[in-house]
Amino acid sequence: MAGYHEYLELDQLLSLQRPRTGHIETELPFIVVHQVSELWFKLIIEDIKGTIDALGADDVGAALRRLNRVHEVERLLIDQFVLIDQLPPGGFGVLRPALASASAAESRQFAIIERLSCPPSGCGAPATLPAADLWSALCLRAQGDGHDMPTDDTEEARARRARTLVDIYRQAGPMSAVCEALLDHDQAFCIWRQRHSLAVARQIGNAPGTGGTAGLAYLEHRCSRRFYPDLWLIRADLQISG
Repeated sequence: MAGYHEYLELDQLLSLQRPRTGHIETELPFIVVHQVSELWFKLIIEDIKGTIDALGADDVGAALRRLNRVHEVERLLIDQFVLIDQLPPGGFGVLRPALASASAAESRQFAIIERLSCPPSGCGAPATLPAADLWSALCLRAQGDGHDMPTDDTEEARARRARTLVDIYRQAGPMSAVCEALLDHDQAFCIWRQRHSLAVARQIGNAPGTGGTAGLAYLEHRCSRRFYPDLWLIRADLQISG
């Protein structure tokens, strides 16, 4: 039976942090934060896929358990930025030659999370069977429960979705909890993007980013993206009853 060290493959894991600049105090935390982030992304991806499957199987309880873990992992991702903030002023400039054209914007797993969260064109994209993203899974589950939940992007469809979502919240059942869990996920990623942009601003200001991006301007533009605009737009129509 494998021991702790062997089960976690620690020899291999701990050999993957390879500072290239000689500035270990600066480069090691930078590498660790980004490698750990990719591990958290891996867990988020698995839980989002599990949520989509659970909603398709009408197992809302399992979907909520998965989404709650997604949100807890996102808290950890956000908290990690304190280690980047604590790099010494000019610390990123020491690392930059080693990064060359590499950029966090190239994270394949981050792109997968965005793709699994909502359709490429937002909430107004036709849902397919089986659902390929969380929003489509929510719409199909609502349809399966008898709700009027169209997925196209016409003004009429958006209005019908809004009425349905308000009704779901008024029923205060499991599906309203799923909606709130999706909003938690959306809000956490908004905060993650904001913390990322602040960390970049603190380290390099308005200097161009790596990987050919515009740096801070590019990140700040992405801060406004929301996975589920329909869920945000109905907030003014929700009231506590009783």
